Order: sequence, then C-alpha cells, then structure tokens
Amino acid sequence: MSHGRPHHVQFPVDAGTGTGELRLRVGALELIGTSISALATAFVVEDLKTAIDMGRCTALLAEQETVLLTHCHSDHVAGLVAWLSAHSRRHRGSPTTVVVPTDRRQQLLEALRIWPDLDGVRRRVELADSLIGAEPGDTVGLARGGWARCFRVHHSTVSLGWAIGGAGTARPWFVFTGDGTVLPFADDPDLLDATIAVVDCSFLETGTRVAARLGGHGHLQDWIELLPDLKCDALVLAHLPAEATVDKVTRLVGDIEDGPMLVPWLDPGRR
Repeated sequence: MSHGRPHHVQFPVDAGTGTGELRLRVGALELIGTSISALATAFVVEDLKTAIDMGRCTALLAEQETVLLTHCHSDHVAGLVAWLSAHSRRHRGSPTTVVVPTDRRQQLLEALRIWPDLDGVRRRVELADSLIGAEPGDTVGLARGGWARCFRVHHSTVSLGWAIGGAGTARPWFVFTGDGTVLPFADDPDLLDATIAVVDCSFLETGTRVAARLGGHGHLQDWIELLPDLKCDALVLAHLPAEATVDKVTRLVGDIEDGPMLVPWLDPGRR
C-alpha cells in the first residue's frame, strides 16, 4: 500500500489481461473485472466459470459458462451479444447460460431472436433454453458445484443482487449487489456477509446523497457510515464515476478504523 493512504483502504491491481481489467485477491479468492459507472460493469469468478453482468466482452469473459445479470441497463448488458457469439463459437460444448430477472427474460429473449446477423448464435444455441429467469430467493447451480442465490435490491429498474459460493460452503464467497441504494443493507447488513461484497458507489461528492438515492444508486458516505456494521472481509466500491481518481477517493474516504477492508475499484495508477 502506498504511503499516505489510509491503512484500511486497498486498491485492486492490473489483471494482466491487456484489456484494462483489474484483479483483487482476498485469501484464496480472486475477483477480476471492470466497473465504471454508465460505461461498463462485468466481473468474473473464474473458479466457478461465472460472469456477473456483461457490460463488455473480453477473451476472459468469453470463457465463462454462466452470466448472472443484475439488471438490463446497457452498461451491464452491452457485451451480451458479443459473449453469446464468442462463447458459443470458441467454447462449443460448454454451457451457455444467462440468468436474468424473470420480469426481463421474455423481453431479452425477443430482442435476441430479432437481433440482426445473430443467425450463427441462433443455430448453435437454443436461446429459450439458455435464458433462465430468476426471482429473489431462487438458487442457480454453477460450475464445479458452486451456487448463486439472488436477492432483492433497490434500484430504478427491475434488479437482483447475487450471493455466490463454492461447493459445500454456507457463507458466500462473493456478494454482488449490482446497482442500487444502501437501503436494503442498512436494514439487513447480513446480506453483505461474504468474503468479498461488491456494491454500487456511483456518487462521491458531498451534497449528492439525495441525487444518489433518487437515481437508485449508492453514495460513498452511505457506505462509510454502514462500514462498522458489515461482516464482509472486503467491501468493493464498484460503479465509481469515470472521473474518480485514487487521490480523490482517498481524500474523501479519510481515516477508517472499523469494519472491513475498503476497496475502491480503481486502477492505482489513476491519480
């Protein structure tokens, strides 16, 4: 950790994929991905061959067998067509599964059925079988005996959060909240009880907390205030605005003594 940074704050490192993806290791767990508010969010849990959201598609993302969508805003699904094409062509024989909130499944299926020049995907994959609807409380099986359980979040559209664990584990390895406010977690902090919890932090500046809440997003101050109540080992602040820098976030975070490690999802080179 660089001199001058609060001891309770860590930044991810370059994942080495050549695509700008970042990597975080906590114990035996590893998280790789991209998350920039309004541009692209897509995370990978390689051990379970799973992507969470598909705001872009890279070679690493194309390898994943299952995509868990939190919601269908474009910065979370824009890479889905590319993933379907690349995965079904380059990784034939492996599952091609997309799990989407039930209320959006039919619309997404219809869109993919009429998408121009997607005939190759439609020949290789039966889209109706590949798209699975999920509602809060549902559990989906993942590769290598893993599991994903979805829960309700508070966003501006139909959205799900995902708790993900490995075979035989009760405590989730990861929790991904997608986009959304702090409200469900202020009411029940145990929803974020995981080794790594990934939350929405779209707003940073003082005076924007009301705007964050009205837009269905999280604010940095919301998470700092809730931090002492959380049981996760690391809290990843994702969906940060494009103009965020390490210096700015470090200054706004200030000194933290209690709660889990705070991990702003920023390249440490962004000054």
